[in-house]
Amino acid sequence: MVTAQEIGTLEQDSNAAFVRVLYLLDRAKLEGFLDPVRFPNGINSMKVPVNALTVAVGTPLTKLDFQPKSCTYSESRGRDANGYYYDVQFMTEFPKDRYDVVSWARDTQFQEYVALWEDFNGTAYISGTDEIGLEVQLTRTVAGRNVATVSISGRFVTPTYYLASIDLAELFPEADFSFHFSLGFNS
Repeated sequence: MVTAQEIGTLEQDSNAAFVRVLYLLDRAKLEGFLDPVRFPNGINSMKVPVNALTVAVGTPLTKLDFQPKSCTYSESRGRDANGYYYDVQFMTEFPKDRYDVVSWARDTQFQEYVALWEDFNGTAYISGTDEIGLEVQLTRTVAGRNVATVSISGRFVTPTYYLASIDLAELFPEADFSFHFSLGFNS
């Protein structure tokens, strides 16, 4: 017997795309993560419920707000001798060489992050785990254009999961976050 599976249709909602907000959480401060692969929830194997993350009290959190069409996200699946992996990358460009961005990127050396983020459609995601995180890389160019490009990337054995919410009060009801740095476009 053959069973056909239909994924997607031609009549879908509009797609605003691009990353709207990105929170970077220090992976070392993530004390517990009930990911849907190791801890199946029986309802949706790709969605992390609001009570599945635990962080240390006072955990610093870096928030990056983006203008429309200014931050992209990509994920690709590959295979090597160890099995399948997922390469994840966020990419944004600042229109000039900014001291605060360069200083922040320098200070994140050897640090890994878990990304909690939302796209302009209102869909929330989590990239990274309590075992493997994302790293920040900076490229500066002063030539025909003066730009600072920030790339946040990592390689994981699982894809990016969906989050039930991007609301920090829902995700971490017991935590007291300190927003120690912001790359908001209005800041």
